Amino acid sequence: MQNRKGLFITIDGIDGCGKSSQARKLAADLKEKALKKPDSAEQREIILTKEPGGTKAGKIFRDLLISSEYDLDPITELLLYCADRREHQNKVVIPETERENIVICDRFIMSTYAYQIFGRRLDSGILEYLTARTINRMPDLSIIIDVDIDTAVARARKRLERDFRMHQEGKFEQMPGQFFERVREGFLWYANNHKDTVIIDGNRSFNDVNKDIMRQVDKIL
Repeated sequence: MQNRKGLFITIDGIDGCGKSSQARKLAADLKEKALKKPDSAEQREIILTKEPGGTKAGKIFRDLLISSEYDLDPITELLLYCADRREHQNKVVIPETERENIVICDRFIMSTYAYQIFGRRLDSGILEYLTARTINRMPDLSIIIDVDIDTAVARARKRLERDFRMHQEGKFEQMPGQFFERVREGFLWYANNHKDTVIIDGNRSFNDVNKDIMRQVDKIL
């Protein structure tokens, strides 16, 4: 039974789509909105988090999952993502929404479908089995930022190379273009087959994307 006291919003998309920056901007916008209306129901704490890595244990999972140092089997990878999600649900998402706060999460289950089921070509039945046992709180709104693959991946790789983090964090960014074509297909499939999920065109200015995200969020506030 889902608890609907607080709000759970997720922002997703392929690497380099701008989702992390948009998640931070959304959190800042909602905090500003709350300050302008101190006596309204919008006066709730804004929790900005991410998967993987949104808990103490999750940070360890994240290091294992995104580093090129560990040559993980794809099913091991899937199990770790689901373990991270279970921890995150129990330690962050459920407690904070029960406190009537707004949780904004950078990546969620749609990424696992896109990267592990479509990208890695794993059996979706494995994820469906694990999801039924790891997720108790689905999002009120899931946003997928859809962008040109070549532009997004080039942007992600450039950022990691600039910060000398490609080896530590760039396992997926080093995958071939065909992999990301399958990943994008997975995101679009998810949006077309699950409720409360919208696709936003990310091939525009940052501000235009942000405005579209706010329009969607305003509908559930």
